[in-house]
Amino acid sequence: MRVDIRPAIYSDCPKLTRIKLLARGECADESSSRFEDEKRYLTAFLDERQNVFVQLIDRVPIAFCTVRESNLKPFIGYAYIKDLYVLPERQGKGFGKKLLMHTLRTMRGMGYMNAVLETAENNEQARKFYKKFGFEEHKTNGSEGYIIYTIDF
Repeated sequence: MRVDIRPAIYSDCPKLTRIKLLARGECADESSSRFEDEKRYLTAFLDERQNVFVQLIDRVPIAFCTVRESNLKPFIGYAYIKDLYVLPERQGKGFGKKLLMHTLRTMRGMGYMNAVLETAENNEQARKFYKKFGFEEHKTNGSEGYIIYTIDF
């Protein structure tokens, strides 16, 4: 089994959209409007030259992470991890950790010293993952129903 992480390319967008929808427990039907909306979102991320990293096993995408500069107050200038999704059948096996470590290392290499992300208050699995990884929880300043996490590196 060969595991790689590389920058995403446009042809990855349908596969990454499928990963996101399945990880969220949603229908991944490529003919649905929801699928098209999410695919446009990822394409726009690439259009804006934002960072999208895709993790592959034997050249098949299993996870991805999107990151850009934060505009969240008071975390302006932090690397903002917008998305981190792993296929459900690959969760809990260290792939998300490896992808997040790669992302943070890359962002540090670009000059960032901190990262920030938001996750839903009711997403216990993600909250446990980020705390275990070393992120600090901030109960204020987040969007309604979300919690902010930060890490210094």
